[in-house]
Amino acid sequence: MEVTKPRRGRPPRSATRHPDFYANVWITVQLYRTRIRMSTGRTPSIKQVCEKIIAQGGMISAVGGNIEDLTKANADPNTDRRGKQGKRRTRFEIDPERSEVIPSADGSIFADHTITNAGTLRARYYEAVEIAKADRRAWWFWRTCCRQLLDFPTKQPPARR
Repeated sequence: MEVTKPRRGRPPRSATRHPDFYANVWITVQLYRTRIRMSTGRTPSIKQVCEKIIAQGGMISAVGGNIEDLTKANADPNTDRRGKQGKRRTRFEIDPERSEVIPSADGSIFADHTITNAGTLRARYYEAVEIAKADRRAWWFWRTCCRQLLDFPTKQPPARR
């Protein structure tokens, strides 16, 4: 009798995201971790950081471009410019009273992807960590972005041997 081991991680041939998406997730989680550490003196776990990000509304990946074209494409989700089935994007607008983004049918912000679950955010963060471990230049760039967003001085890369 053949015993199969349970698989971990993303199933084969499932949808993956662009590396910029993973960069955004990694940088956001690291920024929150660093800011919490600076204010409390203790480094929070990834789980705590992800729960805090989700408590503040989660993450939204916005799509840029011509609003009229995006509205037309969003109105007919059955076709896109290549003739394939299109994707209906969620619309948001900025609430001027509380300076936050809220869902709205007439909003001018189109979201490509939203993360509103702490477990999903943590899974995407660990996928980003795998990218950073595999590519040192990506890790260096992401870390430099974090340092710049925190107004820290950037560090020079170590000399190659």
